[in-house]
Amino acid sequence: LAQLRDWIAKHPHIRLCRTDARFLLRFLRAKKHSFLGASQVLERYLAARAIHPSWFQRLDIRDPELANLADIGFLYALKERTADGCLVTLCDWGLLDPRRYTVDHSNRMHALLVEAYGDDVLFQCAGVVAIFDLQHIQLAHHSLISLSVLRQVAQYMNNALPIRCKAIYAVNIPSAALWIVNGLIGFFNEKIRNRCCLFRDYDELAEKFDRNLLPKEYGGKEPKSEHMQAFREQCERYRDRLLQMDEMEIDLDHNESYSRHAMLDDIEGGAVGSFRKLDLD
Repeated sequence: LAQLRDWIAKHPHIRLCRTDARFLLRFLRAKKHSFLGASQVLERYLAARAIHPSWFQRLDIRDPELANLADIGFLYALKERTADGCLVTLCDWGLLDPRRYTVDHSNRMHALLVEAYGDDVLFQCAGVVAIFDLQHIQLAHHSLISLSVLRQVAQYMNNALPIRCKAIYAVNIPSAALWIVNGLIGFFNEKIRNRCCLFRDYDELAEKFDRNLLPKEYGGKEPKSEHMQAFREQCERYRDRLLQMDEMEIDLDHNESYSRHAMLDDIEGGAVGSFRKLDLD
């Protein structure tokens, strides 16, 4: 922690960054306490926040758009965790109204969830299992998605997300939406790609995942509304802290090697800043 704080203090382009232990441990734990790995991901994380403000700014559960997505059950965390302690998230992606929302709104909602649980010790150590239910995807949703968008999302997850992603499960995939799923998985790095599984329905998912954890509507114990309410309460509990995250800043404008374009390339390529000249694994 001391080494990472010193690195932040001396970094020529980081203007403001949280240095409390809970925040920094996100990065250290995600990279098995490697200073080099943690500082790389932290730098990319700050750059991604600067490059994609529509994903990361104003992560407020009281924001009308985010509140609506929470109310309809677009995304929420399940109340109980897996036997290994993993947080489980469930996203019904087809509930995103294509007349009102874009992929940026989906990314912003996911950022809200990640930040709401980001300081949780068990979340940092055990990681997350993400379930995507695609049964409500319609042709209109296809206009929101392109390979370029999928690549941006995947590369952020590959290189700038301080989370242990234990599994990604996709359920109820319409045949017309297979190109979206396959496109996204194709952009993931090998580690994440190997943790992706596709299932015809929740019955098939139950062969690999404890169905009791799911909402009652999908064969679990507690109603979906209770899981959604618990997620809202978590977002509300940490609301002030989430809004303060907007104050963090990295300068991408006054140095050619730290331009927005260069940093975006580095996030996608997996090497950033002062580490560019190193031969990285």
